[in-house]
Amino acid sequence: MHSATLITAHLNAPFGAVLSAQDVVESLRVGRLSAETPQANAVMGYLFVEIEPRLIAACALESGTSVAHAHQLYLDTLDHQAPRSPQWERAVAGQL
Repeated sequence: MHSATLITAHLNAPFGAVLSAQDVVESLRVGRLSAETPQANAVMGYLFVEIEPRLIAACALESGTSVAHAHQLYLDTLDHQAPRSPQWERAVAGQL
């Protein structure tokens, strides 16, 4: 789960150890915010804004899920008032 570790380190940088790699993996697997704490879910809300779509897709595949589940997670973050990610939207356009 190398990509999950990279993602976690980047997202945690401004906050300290709020989010775990398992939080990232589980959220991608189920397609919704599924971190252990509300604070970790809040940090996860910036996944699609802060992380390159290729790394998110790689993490999803390494986690045994699909880009479609990752996109479900993206939609869930929007439902929780996270900012839109035009970069993610362009990356998955026509693939789902």
